[in-house]
Amino acid sequence: MLGALKSRLAALVRRLATRMRLARCKAPQRVFGIDLHVGSRPRLWAPQRIEIGDHSYLGHEVCIETNCRIGRHVLVANRVALVGRRDHDFRTPGVPVRFGHWVGSAKSLSPHRGEGVDIEDDVWVGYGAIVLSGVRIGRGAIVAAGSVVKSDVAPYAVVAGNPAVPVAVRFRSAEEIARHEAMVQHGTFMSSERGFDHFIVQPGSR
Repeated sequence: MLGALKSRLAALVRRLATRMRLARCKAPQRVFGIDLHVGSRPRLWAPQRIEIGDHSYLGHEVCIETNCRIGRHVLVANRVALVGRRDHDFRTPGVPVRFGHWVGSAKSLSPHRGEGVDIEDDVWVGYGAIVLSGVRIGRGAIVAAGSVVKSDVAPYAVVAGNPAVPVAVRFRSAEEIARHEAMVQHGTFMSSERGFDHFIVQPGSR
Protein backbone atom coordinates (compact mmCIF):
# COMPACT_ATOMS: atom_id res chain seq x y z
CA MET A 1 0.00 0.00 0.00
CA LEU A 2 2.75 2.43 0.99
CA GLY A 3 4.80 1.42 -2.05
CA ALA A 4 1.87 2.13 -4.40
CA LEU A 5 1.34 5.51 -2.77
CA LYS A 6 5.01 6.44 -3.23
CA SER A 7 4.83 5.33 -6.86
CA ARG A 8 1.79 7.52 -7.54
CA LEU A 9 3.41 10.48 -5.79
CA ALA A 10 6.60 10.09 -7.83
CA ALA A 11 4.52 9.94 -11.03
CA LEU A 12 2.72 13.14 -10.06
CA VAL A 13 6.05 14.89 -9.47
CA ARG A 14 7.29 13.77 -12.91
CA ARG A 15 4.11 15.04 -14.58
CA LEU A 16 4.50 18.41 -12.87
CA ALA A 17 8.16 18.53 -13.91
CA THR A 18 7.17 18.03 -17.55
CA ARG A 19 4.65 20.87 -17.33
CA MET A 20 7.26 23.17 -15.79
CA ARG A 21 9.82 22.31 -18.48
CA LEU A 22 7.31 22.99 -21.24
CA ALA A 23 6.34 26.28 -19.57
CA ARG A 24 9.98 27.38 -19.80
CA CYS A 25 10.06 26.79 -23.57
CA LYS A 26 11.42 29.88 -25.32
CA ALA A 27 9.48 30.09 -28.57
CA PRO A 28 6.95 32.75 -29.63
CA GLN A 29 4.48 30.02 -30.66
CA ARG A 30 4.17 26.83 -28.61
CA VAL A 31 1.74 23.98 -29.22
CA PHE A 32 1.88 20.97 -26.91
CA GLY A 33 -0.28 17.86 -27.07
CA ILE A 34 -1.47 15.57 -24.29
CA ASP A 35 0.37 12.76 -22.49
CA LEU A 36 3.85 14.21 -23.01
CA HIS A 37 7.05 13.50 -21.14
CA VAL A 38 10.06 15.84 -21.10
CA GLY A 39 13.19 14.65 -19.35
CA SER A 40 15.53 16.69 -17.17
CA ARG A 41 17.60 19.67 -18.32
CA PRO A 42 16.02 20.29 -21.74
CA ARG A 43 16.85 23.29 -23.93
CA LEU A 44 13.69 24.29 -25.84
CA TRP A 45 14.17 27.38 -28.00
CA ALA A 46 13.06 28.43 -31.49
CA PRO A 47 12.87 31.74 -33.39
CA GLN A 48 9.22 31.08 -34.29
CA ARG A 49 7.51 27.85 -33.24
CA ILE A 50 7.83 24.56 -31.36
CA GLU A 51 5.06 21.97 -31.69
CA ILE A 52 5.01 18.57 -29.96
CA GLY A 53 2.19 16.12 -30.68
CA ASP A 54 0.23 13.82 -28.38
CA HIS A 55 1.88 10.89 -26.56
CA SER A 56 5.45 11.91 -27.43
CA TYR A 57 8.59 11.60 -25.32
CA LEU A 58 11.67 13.82 -25.07
CA GLY A 59 14.53 12.31 -23.11
CA HIS A 60 17.05 13.91 -20.77
CA GLU A 61 19.11 16.86 -22.03
CA VAL A 62 17.31 17.14 -25.37
CA CYS A 63 18.34 20.34 -27.13
CA ILE A 64 15.98 22.08 -29.56
CA GLU A 65 17.40 25.25 -31.10
CA THR A 66 15.33 25.58 -34.25
CA ASN A 67 11.69 25.66 -35.27
CA CYS A 68 10.27 22.17 -35.11
CA ARG A 69 7.14 20.11 -35.44
CA ILE A 70 7.27 16.79 -33.63
CA GLY A 71 4.36 14.49 -34.40
CA ARG A 72 2.41 11.97 -32.32
CA HIS A 73 3.87 8.84 -30.66
CA VAL A 74 7.43 10.13 -31.23
CA LEU A 75 10.36 8.92 -29.12
CA VAL A 76 13.26 11.38 -28.92
CA ALA A 77 16.05 9.79 -26.89
CA ASN A 78 18.46 11.42 -24.45
CA ARG A 79 20.83 14.13 -25.72
CA VAL A 80 19.28 14.46 -29.15
CA ALA A 81 19.80 17.88 -30.74
CA LEU A 82 17.60 19.61 -33.33
CA VAL A 83 19.66 22.56 -34.55
CA GLY A 84 19.66 25.21 -37.26
CA ARG A 85 22.18 24.73 -40.03
CA ARG A 86 22.17 28.45 -40.93
CA ASP A 87 21.78 30.14 -37.57
CA HIS A 88 24.85 32.37 -37.92
CA ASP A 89 25.96 34.32 -40.97
CA PHE A 90 29.59 33.59 -41.82
CA ARG A 91 29.76 35.05 -45.34
CA THR A 92 29.80 38.81 -44.67
CA PRO A 93 33.34 40.16 -45.30
CA GLY A 94 34.82 41.99 -42.34
CA VAL A 95 32.45 40.42 -39.77
CA PRO A 96 33.79 37.64 -37.50
CA VAL A 97 31.55 34.59 -37.17
CA ARG A 98 30.96 35.41 -33.50
CA PHE A 99 29.35 38.70 -34.59
CA GLY A 100 27.62 37.43 -37.72
CA HIS A 101 23.89 37.87 -38.09
CA TRP A 102 21.94 35.48 -35.82
CA VAL A 103 18.67 33.78 -36.81
CA GLY A 104 17.06 34.79 -33.51
CA SER A 105 17.60 38.52 -33.97
CA ALA A 106 14.45 40.61 -33.43
CA LYS A 107 16.08 43.75 -34.85
CA SER A 108 17.07 42.31 -38.23
CA LEU A 109 15.08 39.27 -39.37
CA SER A 110 17.07 36.45 -40.90
CA PRO A 111 15.95 34.99 -44.25
CA HIS A 112 16.41 31.58 -42.60
CA ARG A 113 14.18 32.38 -39.61
CA GLY A 114 11.39 30.06 -40.82
CA GLU A 115 13.53 26.96 -41.34
CA GLY A 116 13.08 24.02 -39.01
CA VAL A 117 12.82 20.29 -38.46
CA ASP A 118 9.68 18.28 -39.21
CA ILE A 119 9.42 14.91 -37.46
CA GLU A 120 6.31 12.99 -38.48
CA ASP A 121 4.34 10.51 -36.34
CA ASP A 122 5.71 7.27 -34.87
CA VAL A 123 9.42 8.16 -35.24
CA TRP A 124 12.32 7.12 -33.01
CA VAL A 125 15.37 9.41 -32.91
CA GLY A 126 18.15 7.56 -31.13
CA TYR A 127 20.55 8.70 -28.41
CA GLY A 128 22.81 11.61 -29.29
CA ALA A 129 21.56 12.06 -32.85
CA ILE A 130 21.78 15.52 -34.44
CA VAL A 131 19.10 16.66 -36.88
CA LEU A 132 19.71 19.81 -38.91
CA SER A 133 17.04 22.31 -39.92
CA GLY A 134 15.47 21.87 -43.33
CA VAL A 135 15.04 18.12 -42.70
CA ARG A 136 11.83 16.11 -42.69
CA ILE A 137 11.90 12.71 -40.98
CA GLY A 138 9.12 10.65 -42.49
CA ARG A 139 6.42 8.77 -40.64
CA GLY A 140 7.58 5.64 -38.86
CA ALA A 141 11.29 6.21 -39.51
CA ILE A 142 14.12 5.34 -37.13
CA VAL A 143 17.32 7.37 -36.71
CA ALA A 144 20.16 5.39 -35.17
CA ALA A 145 22.06 6.66 -32.14
CA GLY A 146 24.80 9.17 -32.92
CA SER A 147 23.61 9.88 -36.46
CA VAL A 148 23.87 13.30 -38.10
CA VAL A 149 20.79 13.86 -40.26
CA LYS A 150 21.41 16.40 -43.03
CA SER A 151 18.74 15.35 -45.55
CA ASP A 152 15.18 14.04 -45.56
CA VAL A 153 14.46 10.54 -44.24
CA ALA A 154 11.89 8.44 -46.08
CA PRO A 155 8.90 7.00 -44.20
CA TYR A 156 9.74 3.76 -42.35
CA ALA A 157 13.42 3.96 -43.30
CA VAL A 158 16.14 3.17 -40.77
CA VAL A 159 19.11 5.53 -41.15
CA ALA A 160 22.52 5.63 -39.49
CA GLY A 161 25.88 7.36 -39.74
CA ASN A 162 27.38 10.78 -40.43
CA PRO A 163 25.84 11.80 -42.69
CA ALA A 164 22.90 9.48 -42.03
CA VAL A 165 22.09 7.09 -44.86
CA PRO A 166 19.47 4.32 -45.19
CA VAL A 167 20.65 1.00 -43.75
CA ALA A 168 17.37 -0.92 -43.38
CA VAL A 169 13.58 -0.64 -43.45
CA ARG A 170 11.28 -1.00 -40.47
CA PHE A 171 8.66 -3.15 -42.23
CA ARG A 172 9.11 -5.49 -45.18
CA SER A 173 6.12 -4.52 -47.34
CA ALA A 174 3.53 -1.87 -48.08
CA GLU A 175 0.87 -4.26 -46.79
CA GLU A 176 2.64 -4.57 -43.44
CA ILE A 177 2.91 -0.77 -43.19
CA ALA A 178 -0.80 -0.37 -43.99
CA ARG A 179 -1.72 -2.94 -41.34
CA HIS A 180 0.49 -1.23 -38.75
CA GLU A 181 -0.96 2.22 -39.49
CA ALA A 182 -4.55 0.96 -39.31
CA MET A 183 -3.93 -0.73 -35.98
CA VAL A 184 -2.30 2.42 -34.58
CA GLN A 185 -5.11 4.63 -35.88
CA HIS A 186 -7.80 2.53 -34.22
CA GLY A 187 -5.82 1.67 -31.09
CA THR A 188 -5.56 3.19 -27.62
CA PHE A 189 -2.16 4.20 -26.30
CA MET A 190 -1.35 6.10 -23.12
CA SER A 191 1.91 6.37 -21.22
CA SER A 192 2.30 6.53 -17.45
CA GLU A 193 4.89 8.27 -15.31
CA ARG A 194 4.73 5.18 -13.10
CA GLY A 195 6.69 3.32 -15.78
CA PHE A 196 6.25 1.16 -18.86
CA ASP A 197 4.42 -1.61 -17.00
CA HIS A 198 1.58 0.87 -16.40
CA PHE A 199 1.26 1.95 -20.05
CA ILE A 200 -1.98 1.29 -21.93
CA VAL A 201 -1.06 -0.46 -25.19
CA GLN A 202 -4.12 -1.64 -27.13
CA PRO A 203 -3.59 -1.88 -30.89
CA GLY A 204 -6.80 -1.70 -32.87
CA SER A 205 -8.01 -4.28 -35.31
CA ARG A 206 -7.44 -3.61 -38.99
